[in-house]
Amino acid sequence: MKKILKKKWVKIAFILVAIAALILLCFVFRTNDNMVTRVTRVLWAKYYNVECINDECKFVVAYKGDRTGKSTVKIINSKGKTVVKYTINANDELSKVPAAATNKYAILALKDEKGYTHGYSVVNSKGKEVLNEDQVTLFTITDKLFYGKNEDLYTIYDYNGKVLYKDVKDLTFYNDGKIITFVTNTLNIINERSERILNDYEIAEEVKENGKTLYLIVKDKNNSYYYFDVHTYNISGDSFYAYNVMSDNRLIVSKKINNEIKKYLVNTYGLEEKEVSSKTQAIEEIKGKIREGYELEEDSVLNTEQEGVLVVNTSENSLGTYNVKTGYYYKLFSFNNENRKIAIYNLYEDLESARLEVGCTKDYCTEETIVVYNPYDNSVTFKISNTEKEIKKYREYTGEYKVVTYTDKTYSLIDKDNQEVLNSSNNIIVLGQRVIVDDEASKSNVILYSTNDKKTLNNDETLAILDKKSNYNIYKFYDEKSLYLYNIDGELLKEIPISESSIAVGDKYISYLSKNKLNVYSLIDNKTVGIDIAAGEAVIDANNAPIVPNKGAIVISNTEDKNIKVLNYNKEVIKTIKNSTVKSVNFDEKNNSIFLITNTGENCGLYIIK
Repeated sequence: MKKILKKKWVKIAFILVAIAALILLCFVFRTNDNMVTRVTRVLWAKYYNVECINDECKFVVAYKGDRTGKSTVKIINSKGKTVVKYTINANDELSKVPAAATNKYAILALKDEKGYTHGYSVVNSKGKEVLNEDQVTLFTITDKLFYGKNEDLYTIYDYNGKVLYKDVKDLTFYNDGKIITFVTNTLNIINERSERILNDYEIAEEVKENGKTLYLIVKDKNNSYYYFDVHTYNISGDSFYAYNVMSDNRLIVSKKINNEIKKYLVNTYGLEEKEVSSKTQAIEEIKGKIREGYELEEDSVLNTEQEGVLVVNTSENSLGTYNVKTGYYYKLFSFNNENRKIAIYNLYEDLESARLEVGCTKDYCTEETIVVYNPYDNSVTFKISNTEKEIKKYREYTGEYKVVTYTDKTYSLIDKDNQEVLNSSNNIIVLGQRVIVDDEASKSNVILYSTNDKKTLNNDETLAILDKKSNYNIYKFYDEKSLYLYNIDGELLKEIPISESSIAVGDKYISYLSKNKLNVYSLIDNKTVGIDIAAGEAVIDANNAPIVPNKGAIVISNTEDKNIKVLNYNKEVIKTIKNSTVKSVNFDEKNNSIFLITNTGENCGLYIIK
């Protein structure tokens, strides 16, 4: 009995130790999204060439064997897995060049002796050629589908090269290629597995946020609209006959219930949050609150939640704002005669705020006037007179700065007193204040205005660029002396003299060389670490391009001693790779992985940094 109990306790102890070991391994090998923690060798340095397939570098291709005979080709994803493997004969490396890849197949561009593409071939994961086309250009869609284009017609294939649909027109992709619409004899909608979905519907609109699809609006043959969930592939909720996508991507939908029109607010999950009064209801309700002597401008009515409206004061023959609760009238401009005419355009609207552009010309008013009005809090946020300009776009910040884009392609920065601070032919960005109304204009090649310093930071000759490589909104511009890096709060992150070298902006880190020290600045905690660079060491790849410190990975190549050190932001050496130099370092942002391709004389190796 004692022996049995002893054996049981040994088993329990063994299980507990195993669980503890697994937990420890999880901590040791966990992936840090902000800082690299490990380097894994994927390929020994036995390949005569390893390179990225395209600029995105989500896959690399590796060649091993005899350049004058047969070679093995591996296509590897950013997890280090070989997803496609095939063999080539001499010179095929130059004549069959991987153009694109997925986890199921690869598309090879067929090149002639001069390097021109004359056709395409598709090989599956086992290296078998499943398609060869001379007159058709091929493109990936997903792991399971690709398509070919010949003039204005398309053909859709599965990953085995089987034609699924031919003579296709109007090919459109939604939700990162997971939903596809096209026309053969009729409209077709399929998913990434080529299964038909949404029969007798069409996609009216795709609603995105930060490049990610939130949901679709679909329409049936009766012109009724529906919310479509891109995760479950199901229609959610009841139909509606009209809709409006709000600035926060929620929906205002109109339904007819018992012959009465009702409006509802629908969130991005397809759920109704509350009933919203219709414009007709709001007009009737607000009309009942307007005093005699004032005529309501119905185009200024959005719903019953607004504090003010625009009205005509018939006794003064003027137009102004009217507080619905207090009855207070504020004149905006006067009409010339009884022939009154104004133009009202909706610049921006959500459930808490709106901006209406109100304009009157000299034909009808005593002076040319443009006003931007917020009916929700009954405020005039912008007014300009004696100008024939028209507003094309409008951006407003929390500190009441405005950037107005006119139809003559000029930009004007307006302060809270409606005074013009700056006028330029280039877009103007205000730093230090949050955007509350956005015109969605380009944010690159811009003039920066700091609300902290009350001045412009650059000019038309030193336009700033929004660095999209970073996860942060960083603006950078050069003058004759330095590179300047600013964040959206208007803080100068770094001023780096142009005399410094190897300046590189990564996802969360910025690096540059100063004499014999590599400075790595963290956008996470605004701190800088310095790493000594010894003689013979460099932070550049084989093409002399600076190695970008994505995820805080610092890759130092020693061309004299022929070794590579990989450090993290804490200056910890994670890996030393001997007898090697750096060929290239590439970041796959989607999978949060870094490809490190190494050189060892005539051969190459591959590592993945996580």
